[in-house]
This record gives sequence, structure tokens and C-alpha cells, in this order.
Amino acid sequence: MHKTFTLVFLAICFSLSGPFSFGQTGGQHVFQFLNLSPSARITAMGGNFISLMDDDPSLAFQNPALLNPSMNNHLSLNTVDYISDINYGYAGFVHSFDTIKTTFNAGIQYIHYGSFNSTDAVGNTSGTFNGSEYAISIGAGREYTERFYYGASITFITSHLESYTSNGAALTLAGAYHDAENGLTASVLFKNVGTQFKSYIPGNHEPLPFDIEAGISKRLIHTPFLFSLVFHDLQKFDIRYNDPNELPGTTIVLDSSRQVKSKNYIADKIFLHCIFGAEIYVGKNVRLNLSYNHQRRQELAYELHKGLSGFSFGANVRINRFNIGYGRSIYNDASGINHLTVGINFDDWFGKKM
Repeated sequence: MHKTFTLVFLAICFSLSGPFSFGQTGGQHVFQFLNLSPSARITAMGGNFISLMDDDPSLAFQNPALLNPSMNNHLSLNTVDYISDINYGYAGFVHSFDTIKTTFNAGIQYIHYGSFNSTDAVGNTSGTFNGSEYAISIGAGREYTERFYYGASITFITSHLESYTSNGAALTLAGAYHDAENGLTASVLFKNVGTQFKSYIPGNHEPLPFDIEAGISKRLIHTPFLFSLVFHDLQKFDIRYNDPNELPGTTIVLDSSRQVKSKNYIADKIFLHCIFGAEIYVGKNVRLNLSYNHQRRQELAYELHKGLSGFSFGANVRINRFNIGYGRSIYNDASGINHLTVGINFDDWFGKKM
């Protein structure tokens, strides 16, 4: 049955992208920090890991359908050494209520952009200013029928950029299929459905970073390997960067007898939606991650030397009663991010009566 489900799932993923508009997604939405990875594990998996059901509470921040009782009383604390002086982090906690068979999570995400010089039109410094954004989320998830789960979360957002402020709310709706016996999990979610309550400039409301995502993961039975494939931005097919040096759709005339048409980049347009990841379990206390994000490589790598741009890696180690995670994402030769996670299961400390 799970093979049939996988084929149907993939068909739905690609069919979703057909009816929607075309064009790149960057720079078109407010509150883009909502798309930042919440944990070191997710960073190591390419920034998006929506199709694994285990006891990691940070997974539920991206996909509330993954909320389940094994996450009960788990806390995830995260900090990121981001680009330049920018830093961000996430903290989340999960609690399961047996009486209503529902698992809830609450979390806060923040990003600080650092301090900037305030200058006039001719460059005279008049002081400094800073910028920061915060998001508080509450989510719930439960089992619908055997192997099928659903969940939802609501996020309240506030943003302060110099003297400009904005706030809003976003809703995420998700569904998941989990076949523990065969090591298969698949998810579909509608992310950041919402609006600004207050815009930075009166009367100039901007859209939130709405995204349709789908993911599938498969643990190879009797092996330590799990493989993941995530599709993002399924609401748009063509999300290639609009390079002004290219003239898509034009024809180059080489001579009077031969013409060469410019590329359509069909394969590139498809793979821009994909994040490939792998997880390796080394015993019960060590977990290794490796991933490739094609969109990140195409948009951020140096053209003359792409190196390992788009690749991410990381590890998680259980030490005593703590889960320590590290994730490294490589943007290009000059930049990347380091993500640190500390996970705590309070049941290990205080028992399951908490």
C-alpha cells in the first residue's frame, strides 16, 4: 500500500504547481524570517524537513501535523550565528494531553539585524538605529485515523525596522501520513496563510511568504539510513532568479542558415523546488545529516567557483540528559551559517507526571 501512496503523493505535489502564476519569489513578501530554519537538525537538512515523525519538537514548528505524544515535555533551544552581525533563534516546547488525544506546541522565533548608522542625504551621521522581528506561534496536532495526522498553527508577528513597525498573523495547515512499520512519512502543508494587521507604510499592505510544501521521507528498514525529499514553492512553477544578463525566449541568429534558441531551463525549474536530504543513525545517541538545496546553490553561489554552495551538514549527540545539535549551511565560499541546538526532555528529569 505504501508504494501506491508514494506515487499518488508525488503526482499531487507536481500537479499543485501547474495552475499557479510564474516568477521568482524573493523580495516579494514581508516577514521573510518566518522561513528561517528553527533548529540545527533542520538547517543540516537544507532548511526544510517536514516529513519525519519522531520526538524532535522543532519539527512541529514547520509542520504542526507532526505533533505527536513522543514529543511530550520536550524543549528545544536554538541560536544561530547568521550573516554579518545578524543573529536569530527559536525556542519551543511541546506538551501532549492524553484526555483529548491532542499534542500542543508553543514557540517564539526572533531575528536581530544589528545596529546601523543613521545618516542624512549627504552622509552626515545623526545616530544609530536597529531592527528586529519576533514571531510567537501556537500549534496543535492529532491523529485522524490510523497513519493519518493533521495539525494547524497560528503565528503572531511583530516587526520593528528603525521607526517603521508592522504586525500580522499567519496560519499553517498541514496533513501527514506516517507508516512506522515501513519507515515512510509524507506531508503536505499550506504555510503562512495570513495578512498584515498594520503595514510599515499606511495603506501599503504587503503579502506574507505563503508557501505550499510537500515532503516525503523513507527509512530503509534494517539500515541506519533515512532519505528525505522536500518540495517547496509549489504554488509557482518558475521560481528561477530573473537574471538581467539572460534574455529568455529570444532567438540568437548565428548565420542565415542556422538559428539557436535560448534554453528553457525546464530541469533547473523543477530542481529549484527540491531539497534532498539524508540522515544516518549511529547507534542510539548519534545522528548525522547531509543535504543539498538546489535553489540556494543557484542563487547564492559564485558563478566562477560554486564549491559546496547549497550543501548543508550537521550532527546530533545525546550527552547525559541533553541533546546537542550542530548544523552548518554553506551559502557560498564567503558565507554560511552555524546553528546550535540544545534539546531537553523534562520527563528525563522529573518523570512523566509533569
